[in-house]
Amino acid sequence: MAARGCSAIPWERRLVGTWLGRLVIHVRDQAQLVGAVLKRPWVAETLINDSLAGRISARLCREGMTFLDVGAHIGSVIDAVKRSCPRSRVVAFEAIPEKVAHLHKRFPDVDCHACALGELDGEVSFFVNPVASGYSSLGGPHGPDAAASIEIRVPMRRLDGFGNLGKVDVIKIDVEGAELGVLRGGEQVIQTHRPVIVFESGPRTLEGLGYTKEAMWTWLTERSYAVLVPNRLANEDSGLSLDGFSEAHRFPRRTTNYFAVPQERLDDVRQRARQILGLKRVDRAGV
Repeated sequence: MAARGCSAIPWERRLVGTWLGRLVIHVRDQAQLVGAVLKRPWVAETLINDSLAGRISARLCREGMTFLDVGAHIGSVIDAVKRSCPRSRVVAFEAIPEKVAHLHKRFPDVDCHACALGELDGEVSFFVNPVASGYSSLGGPHGPDAAASIEIRVPMRRLDGFGNLGKVDVIKIDVEGAELGVLRGGEQVIQTHRPVIVFESGPRTLEGLGYTKEAMWTWLTERSYAVLVPNRLANEDSGLSLDGFSEAHRFPRRTTNYFAVPQERLDDVRQRARQILGLKRVDRAGV
């Protein structure tokens, strides 16, 4: 999941889904982590949690159930889920047409929908960052590459409008600040299936869309979801308070990726996370 913000340069696309691509991604991520520990230790916790989020989420979907990849980018998450949970179904959503064509070619057995997900059905402006395509978004150009952004029109659909999704067990959402819109448009799916939701929440807030950190936390907790940082998922933890969620975004932030777990599934998901991480037991003193 941490690779989402990297430029989708052609060699990355060609290597996704191959053993060499997996090796390159692993070596790159490890190098970034070691570099952070040595040169920028204040960001090490963020990188460790983001790495844990990717490791756990790719293995979390139960057999015969569906993993939804919202903001599929170049398909690295799809590949990880297909390898780790081969008997689960993957359904992907991606707004950039060029990336959708690549995903169809690379993963012909995955249902990949060419649209943005949000609160309404219609057509919307989408801003493509040609320098770092992982930062493309509904929220308008931002950052040092803002001037190079290209506005395109894409269909927007509500998740609730899709049939035949099967039993949705995990939803991963990485849409550069518009995650709450995806949830609002998928209320029926979420209330019916009670999936684990893995979502990105960075320091930037798309105030113009109304997607504040407070609104995100409130939406989830009102529906009996606990919000956890990745390194707490396998531990006895009831979830972040609103103050804790807000504090986790302050520099240096604790993580970029969070797990939202239905209260009634906390024990089961905690045990599954322990198995994924190879932990026999976790107590107050540690492992």
